Amino acid sequence: MKYEINYAIACNTGKIRNINQDNFWCPGENYLDAVNNGLKAVRNHKICYADYPAFAVFDGMGGEQYGGTAANIAAETFSKLQSDRKSDDIKDFLIASCRQMNNNITEYAKRKLINCTGTTVAMIVFGEKEIFACNIGDSKIYRYDDKNLTQISKDHVSDIYKNKKPPLTQFLGIPESEFAVKPYNTRKDYNKGDVYVICSDGLTDMLTDGEIGNILSENEDIKTCAGILLKNSLEKGGRDNITVILCKITK
Repeated sequence: MKYEINYAIACNTGKIRNINQDNFWCPGENYLDAVNNGLKAVRNHKICYADYPAFAVFDGMGGEQYGGTAANIAAETFSKLQSDRKSDDIKDFLIASCRQMNNNITEYAKRKLINCTGTTVAMIVFGEKEIFACNIGDSKIYRYDDKNLTQISKDHVSDIYKNKKPPLTQFLGIPESEFAVKPYNTRKDYNKGDVYVICSDGLTDMLTDGEIGNILSENEDIKTCAGILLKNSLEKGGRDNITVILCKITK
């Protein structure tokens, strides 16, 4: 299927944090520096199917000094791997990318004697006939299809915490000698009009799935949707950095 993707990205520090520890990768924008204040405005681009485009969101952890660095290392690594990608097996590429991003973060932490740093990752690659999704942590990927919003990623969180936000059981930045990082992978067919949402928990901690779905159902323009999602997240508190990428399939 020959398709075009209209996509928009918003990345904001939020109302509580001093700096932005989120990062991202997408065509035309690439990624942010380790120390950054997000994007000043929502960005909007188009890309065609021939490039098999990839998109990713990273949510850094480990405090202001290290979380942004881990997310930046992951984004920089993914950017290089994406530009050098030759394999037609997108699933293997995504798994190998997770392994390389994890290794680069843990090697940096070892050199700098850092005990706790890491980042989530949520990424998708558009193939010729289907979407490939992969994630580690709790940054989410949704598909909005015919007025239905469905999460297609898997949250790696502990299920023993009932009254507060659970800690992550998986993230990039775990030495392989201590724990095997196991990314979640899935693939889905796509159709004209489908919208894919990739976001950090700065969005989903502020807005429910129902609220996100309603915004997508009420606004066809993808840049407008990204702007409203960001605005509403800030109005509800903006307690964390907020990053969201929206990708809409047009035929």
